[in-house]
Amino acid sequence: MRIFFLLSFLFVLYSCNNDLNTIGDTMIPAEGYVEVVTQDIEESYTIRLDSFPTSVNVLNSYLSTSQLTLGKIVDNTTGTTIATPYFQIIGNGFDSRLNFDDNYTYDSLTLRIAADYKTLTLLAGDTTSLQTFYLHRLKDYPRMDYDDPCIYDNAKLDYEENALGRLQLRFEKNYLETSDLYFKLDDNLGRELFHLMQGRDSMFIYPLDFIRYFNGLVIVPDKDNSALLPIDATSLALKCHYHLGTSDYYFSLPAAGGYYAFTNITHTPSEILKGISWFNPKPFNETQMGVIQGLDGYMLKLQLPYLPPKESFKTIIKAEIELTPRLVNYENISEPTKSYIQVFTLDKYSKLTGALSDYSGNPVYGYLQTNAFYPDQRRYVIDITDYYISMVNNGNNIDPQLNLAIGLQGTPRQIGVAEIPTMVGSVATSFDRLILDDIPVLKIYYAKYK
Repeated sequence: MRIFFLLSFLFVLYSCNNDLNTIGDTMIPAEGYVEVVTQDIEESYTIRLDSFPTSVNVLNSYLSTSQLTLGKIVDNTTGTTIATPYFQIIGNGFDSRLNFDDNYTYDSLTLRIAADYKTLTLLAGDTTSLQTFYLHRLKDYPRMDYDDPCIYDNAKLDYEENALGRLQLRFEKNYLETSDLYFKLDDNLGRELFHLMQGRDSMFIYPLDFIRYFNGLVIVPDKDNSALLPIDATSLALKCHYHLGTSDYYFSLPAAGGYYAFTNITHTPSEILKGISWFNPKPFNETQMGVIQGLDGYMLKLQLPYLPPKESFKTIIKAEIELTPRLVNYENISEPTKSYIQVFTLDKYSKLTGALSDYSGNPVYGYLQTNAFYPDQRRYVIDITDYYISMVNNGNNIDPQLNLAIGLQGTPRQIGVAEIPTMVGSVATSFDRLILDDIPVLKIYYAKYK
């Protein structure tokens, strides 16, 4: 543990003509000083969410997104991550043009993964290597659980062994602009759907009947893939193409969003992170690093030390947590500089109790601060002044209560009848990562008063 005191004129509290009143006492004016106490947070751990919702109904309700995630990536720091999207197809009414009275001819059945190449923005990975994906038909569909109306990252469904189609692409602009980004499905299935539509089968009117007939689809990344990408569940649709004479037609069968579309995320951790879970954290001094990362659910757990004034007539005016990110990003995985990092409160049993907020009710975030003259001096600073002051004013034996978790943006929510809040947030849609090679630091600013 290293504790050192920096005595400096870091803060000009107010000009000599102003007085500060605080709790009935008067602060020393500008000729006074501030004492800064800095201490390593030795009780720092990497933890991992056991599960979190990835079904579109929950993500859309809380994040206003219908994102599914697809692909596979391997990195030396955290390990291997595979994202596999599942979704169901529903009937969209009858195609009024298609009937047995005319000699229409079936052509093909396709599934596009994006209507516009610009929507295929990588979350992380390789833009030059060929990525291969396989489309499989599900053997069953997820059954609605009204007590827990969402599907989590660890959910899986069985699918048929033989693929219905294959898609290969590179994430280079020129390639995406000139390529047709769709799966061409097995023609036996296409002709079957074509003739059922011709016969005006009622399943095209009743979505649940169609799901019972066609349980859904899953896109499986190849074992040699090296990229993760987001896809919009609302853009997924089967298209059955047919023609009459020289005129081309198609009817569309859209993906069913909501509960029936979700992403399975499989993570095989690196050796140093093996065995980490929410209730089995890895101490910083064991791994020599801390990890925050989306999709894999990594977060930091901190038990803050209590640093009371060592003499009378002092008061806390600011409390901050400082996180120093790794300087070299070997895997070229984005840091959470746009989505920020967020602080959550834990009880003494390490259960989520909520998102930390200040006295005004605003969520507490960590923001990246950089030095334009010294680019290596980068840090995420989290202002926890209101929380820290409120806690230390409640008593002396408070260490077990000063538990915080730091991760990507989100909100603990009670879903259905669950008693324990579930983390709903960008952990389900982002692969942003923050690696700490230096132990987190608590910095307390004191001022004297008389």
